[in-house]
Amino acid sequence: MSNGMNRMNKGELLTFIDEVTFALDDLTLYLDTHPHCEKALGKYETYKAMRNQAVKDYVNMYGPLNRYQVNDSNYFNWVDGPWPWERKCDC
Repeated sequence: MSNGMNRMNKGELLTFIDEVTFALDDLTLYLDTHPHCEKALGKYETYKAMRNQAVKDYVNMYGPLNRYQVNDSNYFNWVDGPWPWERKCDC
């Protein structure tokens, strides 16, 4: 883990991934109309790297987030934990 993500628990890391993904989506919309904006392009690359690292860290510690991240070492281990409706709500 890097960039301070080593101090995040599972929920915090997942929230961070969601936040960075939102920022990337927002930047993508901006870049659709401003494709030559160097500042936005730089931020996009920064956030993309942050998201890629966070997803990599999450997969290494907690398992795949989607079916494309499944490999021989974590194949079907997602069934070992509680199902979404079996978890406590942190609302």
